[in-house]
Amino acid sequence: MPWENRRFELFIPIIVVCLMIFGLLALYSATRDSGLYFVRKQIVWDILGIAAMFAMLLVRERYLKIAGTVLYVASMFSLVLVLFYGTISGGARRWFDLKFGYFQPSEFARLALLILNASLLSQPNKKNLYTSFLLTTICVGLVAIEPDLGTALLMGGIWFSMALVSQVKTKSLMRIVLVTSLMVLLLFFFGLKDYQRDRIVSFFNPGRYAQGSAYNMLQSIHTVGSGGILGRGFLKGPATRLKFVPKNHTDFIFSVVGEEFGFLGTSLLIILYFLLCWRIVKAIKFAKDEFWRILCSGVLATFSLQVFINMGMCMGLAPVTGLPLPFVSYGGSATLFLSIHVGLVMKAIAIAKSGTELQT
Repeated sequence: MPWENRRFELFIPIIVVCLMIFGLLALYSATRDSGLYFVRKQIVWDILGIAAMFAMLLVRERYLKIAGTVLYVASMFSLVLVLFYGTISGGARRWFDLKFGYFQPSEFARLALLILNASLLSQPNKKNLYTSFLLTTICVGLVAIEPDLGTALLMGGIWFSMALVSQVKTKSLMRIVLVTSLMVLLLFFFGLKDYQRDRIVSFFNPGRYAQGSAYNMLQSIHTVGSGGILGRGFLKGPATRLKFVPKNHTDFIFSVVGEEFGFLGTSLLIILYFLLCWRIVKAIKFAKDEFWRILCSGVLATFSLQVFINMGMCMGLAPVTGLPLPFVSYGGSATLFLSIHVGLVMKAIAIAKSGTELQT
């Protein structure tokens, strides 16, 4: 193990394992008609994710800082390839069928952008800022074509968060924000498919779309609310058992938690995410240099935005986007690459501890 990892973080992986256990319980409840098929597959991905998390500690710091370009090129290749050879599901080409599981290139691209943008933005000048924005825009465009609007918008939000905490000039960043705002408006009116636009519009007037694009959201709201304070009990949720909420093992798994574990269960889940984000904030505060500070800020944005959007859409607080709940929703690529995100934070903490004690 490299010298910089003489002391590594245990609090973060414990939180992640707790989230994974939470996810396995909810997953079994949502898919028990299929026996342990989905649970077994998710356990394998969880184990691979934990292994990848700790594997990040074995990678030397100097290699990580130069890996962004190589990872970006590889991810762009996979994003282009999936548009032609990807598996079609729900009218979108987002995955490669690897027989033993599905690989989602956009998750790989998020990791590549995280490292590359941290490297570029840690050296604040106009050239690096505009280069970072351009490379991110290309990636966002390819993901939007799949189409996967939720992930594309999340990528943009993460980039903005990283740029905001960097030392780039505010005036340059505001120019980019203005251009991006105009691009989003044009995309909404001329670039979105009808069902994507309906999802956004139905968020503001769900009653009008109750049998259409707002159906999943409304069913989820009722299911979460039916759990009350203590929940209906594990495996005792009628809406979960009868599949009133579509995709309740992936995008809407929070509805299972709300119905069966109630307010206390959802509060516990939120506390776990809060503790994870709190520890990442500590890593940002004690980061060795600008690269690690910006990278950890990107990881913080990833989890905080994704958790808020997923829980929000399940409770009618955000439009339906199809983003999974980290470490809880069923999915291999998301679990694996989000685990690597966490591993990078553990690496940042280990490096910080090698020089300065990280306050707990």
